[in-house]
Amino acid sequence: MQPFDPEATVARLKAAFYELHSENKQGGAAIALYQGDHCLLTLHGGETSPGNPWTATNSCLIWSASKGVAATCVLHALQENDIELQSPVSTLWPEFAANGKSQITLAELLSHRAGLAAIEEKGLSITDQEGVADALAAQSPNWDLEKSPELHGYGARTFGFLLDEIVRRVTGKSLSSYWDQTFCKPLNLDLWFGLPKDHLEDAAMVIAPKTPPEPSDFSRAFGDLTSLTRRALSEPGGLLTPSVMNTPAMRMASIPSLGAIATADALARFYSMLANHNSFFTEKSHLQMQTTLSQGMDLTLLAKTSFSAGFMTNNYGAYGPSGTAFGHPGAGGSLGFADPELGIGFAFIPSAMHPGALPGPRTQKLVQALYGTRVLPKI
Repeated sequence: MQPFDPEATVARLKAAFYELHSENKQGGAAIALYQGDHCLLTLHGGETSPGNPWTATNSCLIWSASKGVAATCVLHALQENDIELQSPVSTLWPEFAANGKSQITLAELLSHRAGLAAIEEKGLSITDQEGVADALAAQSPNWDLEKSPELHGYGARTFGFLLDEIVRRVTGKSLSSYWDQTFCKPLNLDLWFGLPKDHLEDAAMVIAPKTPPEPSDFSRAFGDLTSLTRRALSEPGGLLTPSVMNTPAMRMASIPSLGAIATADALARFYSMLANHNSFFTEKSHLQMQTTLSQGMDLTLLAKTSFSAGFMTNNYGAYGPSGTAFGHPGAGGSLGFADPELGIGFAFIPSAMHPGALPGPRTQKLVQALYGTRVLPKI
């Protein structure tokens, strides 16, 4: 990886951001880049809603980029209570042992290897933490874990409920409360699991993709109502369209899988903290964020992905050339990640979505500008 030149990096990012905005003026977007505590770039453009320009204080739904932030709460709770990742989940959550899950470890659950990508019980609400957690604890894994322990399948909806329940079992607090008390308020971050009522007017309206996804194994599987892909991305809660997610009730709800609302500045600053040594985490916990625990073909996304204990790692180049980078993308193009090699945190949050769950052309263009490379991700 070439030497990091902050001035040249910022110039490339600005040029790429403005080029993307000129190509598609729908909605708006924001990016931010931090190195340590130093803001190298915070930039926004477009509108949060028709006639309302995007400003530095506007936030936006980050979809599944929420998962990396939520996983941070789990790792911190485990660290503070001296709980190892190799501990069975059932030692914290006895009901989880049902139907052959007694030996599933926290490491396996956090890296999407627990076979709980899709929930079997229908009709549960996306905000029903207790009901969904109980259903996941009671059901059998989606695939045979004994025959194929190496397999992983992304829990697009279920993962947040599992994370929330672990935090509750360890600390007695909901994940949103733990986030608020441990990170959000101490770091003064505009990043919420449950948007405060007085910030409702500040959040950008998310906009559905205007074009269908390109034909692929993923798009074909999503069209099959019985596939693991479709079930993982539609339950609990059914298909959550942008119009549903824009309602005040959904914005104010705590949905750790896909409901966090943030400014790009807050998300980048948070990941910059994770990229550097800090008072929140031990070296062991930092390594847990970076160390890949699952990799290869994802049974849900039908693409190659890699995960550590809650974060998507960089085995397939989603975050440029850094071997230690980790973070999480969100549907439609949102992205936040840390690069410990450079000590930087980066975030991109658009309101107008592109098709698909993984980083698309806009996101890839910005990552390439960040690192000054034209190498495309291998995902």
